[in-house]
Amino acid sequence: MYEHRYRENKLHGVPEFPLNIYKVKHPAGVPSILPIHWHNEMEIIYLAQGSALFRIENRELSLCEGEALVVHPGLLHSGTNDHDADVCYYSIVFKLSWLSSYQNDRIQELFLGPILQGTDRLPTLLSASKGTPAKLLESIRQLLSRFEERLPAYELSLKGLLLLFIADICQYGLMEKSISPGVRHRREDNQQIKKVLTYMEEHSHEKLELEQLAAVVSLSRSHFCTFFKTQTGMRPMEYVNFIRINKAAGLLRSGAYNVLEAALESGFEHASYFSKWFRFYMNMTPSEYKAYHASGL
Repeated sequence: MYEHRYRENKLHGVPEFPLNIYKVKHPAGVPSILPIHWHNEMEIIYLAQGSALFRIENRELSLCEGEALVVHPGLLHSGTNDHDADVCYYSIVFKLSWLSSYQNDRIQELFLGPILQGTDRLPTLLSASKGTPAKLLESIRQLLSRFEERLPAYELSLKGLLLLFIADICQYGLMEKSISPGVRHRREDNQQIKKVLTYMEEHSHEKLELEQLAAVVSLSRSHFCTFFKTQTGMRPMEYVNFIRINKAAGLLRSGAYNVLEAALESGFEHASYFSKWFRFYMNMTPSEYKAYHASGL
């Protein structure tokens, strides 16, 4: 499972090959399958099993098995399980600049440059039921297959498939133009919420009050609560506990902490309160969670 990240500082791949693919599985009953976060790389999310509701900025998108999402750099995004069933998805994360030409050729000028500059955008939702050509979804499945097999020169094939993926999007006329008028206010909200999330992450082990969080973005308590819920879909203190639970889950998975140590280290003062919120988010007790991961399942 993913640990919580408001912004990923994780290196995806290595500098000379900045691409990585993550397989994420969640059992039925776990509501959050992708904690809210953002990063400077492009991401393609392919749902291999189940159904889920993803949120990209203020937009909510339902995804069914065999469908995919494209998340552009810098956008806040998260995912929840909207049915009581197992969920499995793949996350393809890569630097868009990695695909660029070394010289300003026709490919760079007409196709890759506008995407890097933010004037052109790949379509967000890729769904056969919504008219997405099967060829595009098949390209994603080929990416996953070649990454898993890792045959000789698989790196070259992955780069080629991503370029072909973008070329096919252009060919089918699916490239979207960024809408610049009227988005200034949204950008300001985006920066504000990132500022709050950063503060929450850095101080999650401390005692936090609503007034303290509201002061980070110079809002009153009531306005802050409304603003935060609109941007993240969660109440501020609920989200603080969400951060803490995900940190504790990571500590328990490591095998180096017992339940009480994980609770204290992640910012909880009372074991009973910690257990209540842990069960709420993970659908099992901390002890059951630790045993589950210790078994290697």
